[in-house]
Amino acid sequence: MYTLIISAIILVLLFLKNRRSRGNISAASFVLPTLATLFVVAMFIFLAEIVGTYTYAYFFGEKYQAKVVRYDYTDGDSESEPTSIAIVEFKNNKNQTVQKSLGYGTSIPIELGKTILISYDEGDKNVKNLSFWEQKTITGLVVFFFAVFALAFLGILLYALGRDISFIWKILLGFVSYIVFPGAMLFFIIVLSWVIWEYFEGRRDDMPIWALGICSLFVTLLIPALIGYFKMIFEKKIVLNKNSKRIDSRKSKFSKRIPK
Repeated sequence: MYTLIISAIILVLLFLKNRRSRGNISAASFVLPTLATLFVVAMFIFLAEIVGTYTYAYFFGEKYQAKVVRYDYTDGDSESEPTSIAIVEFKNNKNQTVQKSLGYGTSIPIELGKTILISYDEGDKNVKNLSFWEQKTITGLVVFFFAVFALAFLGILLYALGRDISFIWKILLGFVSYIVFPGAMLFFIIVLSWVIWEYFEGRRDDMPIWALGICSLFVTLLIPALIGYFKMIFEKKIVLNKNSKRIDSRKSKFSKRIPK
């Protein structure tokens, strides 16, 4: 419902904006913006609900220490294997022992016997796992896509209102330049180094020598490449700052020469 209402408001604003600038608008030219708006708004609201629910539960919900006691399993099919859903046990505020599911399955579940922080209100079907570090992949993906769709939603809304959205492109460019690209390089360095370490520890002695050579080659190339990339970014930033100061200085001198 919220998706349709917010999408309708944005589409009306877009229609009015385009009509003022272009005049007549064909229905066919509005199909793609409508689908894109519906998708972005739906994903943003879906992820915002997840983030908001868990944030509220972390700060204001009833919290308990729970132990993982067993697993339930989802039904697999020909293309995917069954995933494990952790079942936790804890004592509620009435000192009753309760067993509840986390409500989602993962291929790498929280290990049996592990104690985690959960949130639970009487009548809830599932508990909320507040030990986010135990589910790093899921937490990271939710936060990442929430940030992406939040920016996309903000961009569409500001564009519909006729506001400047150039800062969003700067944020995206900075995110890719300073986080995604170096993060990917660092990730491959860590993974390949771990594979090499496992080999020399004897836990991957079945790995072919040519595969070990490729891993070593890429680590050898990626480490100086990452260092050089960071050096290039920071040197470029220093040059830009110096140029900006020079321009400001020239503007100041020029303004002083102009008679009042």
